[in-house]
Amino acid sequence: MHISPFDELAETCAALLDIYVQWAKQRGLSANEFFVLYQIGRHGSATPKEIGEEWCLPKQTVSFVCKQLAEKGWLRIEADEYDKRGKRLFLSEAGASHALPMVAELHALEAQTAEWFGLEKLNSLIQQLQHLQLVFTRQAKLNHGNQSKR
Repeated sequence: MHISPFDELAETCAALLDIYVQWAKQRGLSANEFFVLYQIGRHGSATPKEIGEEWCLPKQTVSFVCKQLAEKGWLRIEADEYDKRGKRLFLSEAGASHALPMVAELHALEAQTAEWFGLEKLNSLIQQLQHLQLVFTRQAKLNHGNQSKR
């Protein structure tokens, strides 16, 4: 059976994401806990919506994980000053002591990998993937429009 280039791309992207999942497990975290802590640790704070959009997680999953991390004492949840109904998440002191070294370690690993792979090649790959995503999105929208006319 012939594997399409999109199948190979999807498998490669899944394998890359799995590196992060396995890295989190080695540190005693679920993938979703890691995604939440990484996002907040990287940006200083985040909303549940931002985390869900960045990591393609359902709102309920993000809410559940944030509640668990808050119960552990790793997150502080405050009202979002820009959206009175929304919440903004911050690392507590305990959360920062766990998450920030992890984020720094991962950034060092990513930088080392980028250097070994070649920063210019990596940036070119990112640009090409972004362009592919844009073209694929357009095609999917066009195809959806054709499907709804039938």
